[in-house]
Amino acid sequence: MKHDDVVAALKIIADKGLAINISKDDLQNLKTYNLIEIAKGEENERSPACTLTKKGKVMLKANSKA
Repeated sequence: MKHDDVVAALKIIADKGLAINISKDDLQNLKTYNLIEIAKGEENERSPACTLTKKGKVMLKANSKA
């Protein structure tokens, strides 16, 4: 994923609480870098419920345009 794609995905997850239109591979990458947490039992759902970790929130805030 490119940096802009990561920021866009984090914004969607922060706004909706769901991983809408984000591929499984991209979700796994975000989870590997400790940017998101996927809700228990929803790992195999099409749009699983997700939350941002502290690291994910910091990255989103640092890359948001004021």
